Amino acid sequence: MPPERRCGAPYPRMDKALWVVRDKITSKNAIDDLMADATTRGIHDVVVQVRGRGDAYYRSSLEPRAEELKGDGFDPLEHLVRSGAAVGVRVHAWGNVFFVWSSATGALPRSRDHLVHRHPDWLLRPGGVKYLDPVGGADWEGIYTDPANPAAREHALSVFADIVAHYRVEGFHYDYVRYPQVTYASSGDDHAAVTAFVREASERLRAARPGLVISAAVFPDPEVARDRVLQRWPEWARAGWIDLLCPMAYRRDTAEVGRLLSKARAAAPETRMWGGLMAYAGERTLLGDQVRAAQDAGCEGAILFAYDPAQRDLLDVFSSS
Repeated sequence: MPPERRCGAPYPRMDKALWVVRDKITSKNAIDDLMADATTRGIHDVVVQVRGRGDAYYRSSLEPRAEELKGDGFDPLEHLVRSGAAVGVRVHAWGNVFFVWSSATGALPRSRDHLVHRHPDWLLRPGGVKYLDPVGGADWEGIYTDPANPAAREHALSVFADIVAHYRVEGFHYDYVRYPQVTYASSGDDHAAVTAFVREASERLRAARPGLVISAAVFPDPEVARDRVLQRWPEWARAGWIDLLCPMAYRRDTAEVGRLLSKARAAAPETRMWGGLMAYAGERTLLGDQVRAAQDAGCEGAILFAYDPAQRDLLDVFSSS
């Protein structure tokens, strides 16, 4: 845990990073703009979503090319890694773990190679739901694979190991490494399946790329994470399976952001932590206050959700706070 700041002393420099959602990496120009926006502001880590919905924003023989990409062979991850290396920006590949499909219209993947079509037996179908249209309840986010299904876990492990073996990424970042809700699990003991994935991934990914930084976006309150979505991330940190935690403290109330991040820091005092902050449009003062709250909570860095070239004013505040 970093040393306490003395009253009145200047804040030490924090790490700053950006979460970059997949729709911001669909062209070379978009990626070049991202790198320019990061480097001109002294931001040297980008966490870029390359497996968003059981699909690939890179070259893959295991999952279908993302529908949002043209059929021109452009490889977003390859361009990210090459351009990042040229300007000193570290690229962390971000993969959604168990969340594999959603659609605002309820449409299913067009590709018949998508695991939703190829392996419906892997999918989490709570309460006897027999259809795949993601409208299965008020808390339904979309289609998940069942964490308790060993074949589904093995597929995700293979996908992630393939990425880190073939691309010189700084790190690999897990999101949705959890159940959607505890009610979707067979029992509360199913947390063991989520933890099994994290343990196995630590071994496989580090074997594929020694020195890889493994990180995870997590619910910031460890009790809520444990009880609501079976995400026992303090255990993962203590075991050394995670190098960097990103607690998602998405709240407008800065005091609540500070409370959540302080609680997260106390739950994993020896693990590097970037406080996850939301970029609320137009809220420049709020963002600056929340960066300082993350630092006061003991976070070594802050990570912003999410990069948007239409909100460069927020990037300016985030990088300079």
